[in-house]
Amino acid sequence: MKTLPLIVFVCVVMTLTGADAKSRLIKRSTHCPGWSEYNGRCFIFIPTYMTWAKAEKNCRTLGGNLASVHNIIEYHKIQSLIQNGSHAHPETWIGGSDAQEEGVWLWSDGMIFHYTNWCDGQPSTAEGQQNCIQMNYGVSKCWDNVKCVERRPSVCAKKLVERRSNKSNSAAEISIISAMKTLSTLIVFVCVVMTLTGADAKSRLIKRSTHCSGWSEYNGRCFIFIPTHMTWAKAEKHCLSLGGNLASVHDVFEYQAIQKVIQSSAHEYPETWIGGSDAQEEGVWLWSDGMTFHYTNWCDGEPSTSAQQHCLQMNYEASKCWDDVQCFERRPSVCAKKIR
Repeated sequence: MKTLPLIVFVCVVMTLTGADAKSRLIKRSTHCPGWSEYNGRCFIFIPTYMTWAKAEKNCRTLGGNLASVHNIIEYHKIQSLIQNGSHAHPETWIGGSDAQEEGVWLWSDGMIFHYTNWCDGQPSTAEGQQNCIQMNYGVSKCWDNVKCVERRPSVCAKKLVERRSNKSNSAAEISIISAMKTLSTLIVFVCVVMTLTGADAKSRLIKRSTHCSGWSEYNGRCFIFIPTHMTWAKAEKHCLSLGGNLASVHDVFEYQAIQKVIQSSAHEYPETWIGGSDAQEEGVWLWSDGMTFHYTNWCDGEPSTSAQQHCLQMNYEASKCWDDVQCFERRPSVCAKKIR
């Protein structure tokens, strides 16, 4: 009983600080000029009306993705950002979608989908066509799922990158100048080494990782082959449960490394899911881990323009290249995650 006053005091403090947490304004970022900052990420409201996929592509050109939302306080911060930018509460795209498989919701930045703020009666399952999330819907300003080809403003988010201090920058500049003084003497040597090792680069073996137990490592990421046959969306969810995403591919060497991961485990080259999809909008290909889609390895005549073939499999036919197929087909898969 002697501790009762202390307990009351703690409860009062928690109540006051909890209320304050909900009312804090999202602040202008000193790390992402022109953006606003909250909880380790930077956010920006884009007033231009675009389809969901075009909005996601635009966010990626800015170094981010359509915003994922992970709790009610973060949702209120994003609402404040929109209100500050538009002086209203327009229906606005965020990064959630179930376009690959009805009811399997995923964030476009590759984060785990655990928090929701659906309006009553949502998400709708109407004809399987309402696959992208808009926020600020109706009187309650909650979530609604609509057709991805609708046009809305959007909110982008990206992880906060700390700037170095001026002192650190000065030290870095001194180091760069010092390095430049010796660079000219190394150029010939580097060119010779590149010539000698260039041929070997194509045959580099992916190695067992010391950072991700049971995975294989290549170029700053860990990869693992999952032999279980699943739909594309279920495979992505499984990768998320392992701390990664379906693998994105960024050059031919990386593609060959992933093929070696598959071959080492399966002893063959089965058709296998990787993280590409254009399910939200025909022809707008996106990686599920939020990375920019720039490298491709399509087979001749692919990707198909069939309205139903929206998910990317690798190791197709004799050329072992890429093909787009229906997302509910079942395939093994390759997961990837960054080395921490």
